[in-house]
Amino acid sequence: MAPLPQQRLFTRDYLLGFVVLLGAYIVFIALMTFMALYAADRFNANDTAAGFAASSFVIGAGLVRLVIGKYLDFIGRKRTLVLALAIFVLGSVLYPFANHFALLIVIRLVQGTAFGVISTAVTSAVLDIIPTSRRSEGLGYFSLAATLGTAIGPFAAVRLSQITSDEWVFAFTAICAAISLLAVLPMRINEHTPTEEEYAQRWRIRGSDLLDGKALPVAIVAFISAIGYSLIMTFLSPYLVGRGLADAASMFFLVFALAMLSVRLFAGRVQDRYGENAVIPGALAAMALALLTIGLADSFWHIVIAAVLGGIGQGVAVPSLQAVGIQRTTPNRIPIATSTHYLALDTGIAVGPVALGFMIPLAGYPGLYFVGAGVVVIGALVYWIAHGRHVVRSGISVGG
Repeated sequence: MAPLPQQRLFTRDYLLGFVVLLGAYIVFIALMTFMALYAADRFNANDTAAGFAASSFVIGAGLVRLVIGKYLDFIGRKRTLVLALAIFVLGSVLYPFANHFALLIVIRLVQGTAFGVISTAVTSAVLDIIPTSRRSEGLGYFSLAATLGTAIGPFAAVRLSQITSDEWVFAFTAICAAISLLAVLPMRINEHTPTEEEYAQRWRIRGSDLLDGKALPVAIVAFISAIGYSLIMTFLSPYLVGRGLADAASMFFLVFALAMLSVRLFAGRVQDRYGENAVIPGALAAMALALLTIGLADSFWHIVIAAVLGGIGQGVAVPSLQAVGIQRTTPNRIPIATSTHYLALDTGIAVGPVALGFMIPLAGYPGLYFVGAGVVVIGALVYWIAHGRHVVRSGISVGG
């Protein structure tokens, strides 16, 4: 029997969704890496407060993810995206006018809330058009938007702040947000009309309306992994700039993104064919080694090696864990499973700098990254206990 033709993946709306997510992630990552330095310089914030200025963005994103999965289809996916992207643009425009640290935090929280809505809504929309048989591959390619954002955002933020002024960084992010807004306008999005039962229960909030229990075990692993990632995004630039290695900082993020880009070109296909255990444990090990290498680094090339390892780890772990979470749930709960995954990532990024920032005055930046490596190793153990040991050769979880 001849094999069935492969269903088309790269449709017009898939590519428009890619542009939406790319613009949103450039803004997210550019400001995440720039904000700690900006807060310290503009408001004389200490390390903990500067870290909070960076991570408060994802607190806003995390809070809205608790409810957006339930109410996305009540509001309308297209309407939600347009409104959230308009707020997202406005956030970047307002940063230069924030003359108090508290006001800066408010803008970070509001823009982060908009980002949480955008990433959840556009991912849910794109998941609707990815063929089921190519889900890991489709998510892997789609998540390249975040990869490119990781490359463009920090590089642009560092360079613009060095050769121009802070206002140009915010202007750049406003332009990227506006491009995302323009991309979503012609995008055809499948709207899902809530059932009568769902409509009758629209104001009742239960735990299952906020989080997907089947996706939660792997989301916890994503949360732990994100803690390690947050230490890179928040503290690597101040660490290297303080050591006179500003060029190494911008090179790190470029190599990090290229490694993510390279590995995502084939990791999804490997997972679809051989299962999640063929990719996720190795990805978490690579991230732990990246953090360990940063802590031990005493040369430019050590930073490059750490960037390659970190890019491989992050590039595989995030879309692979998301695909597993969606695999474990039911089709009607994909928005909530998607929200659960992103909530875990956002919470890890928000918690990491604040919870572990105290290590800097106690053990310096190297001690911070050694602890981060240990945290990611714990994440690998949690993955194996919660999911990996239950996976059979077909890649389907016995428990999922």
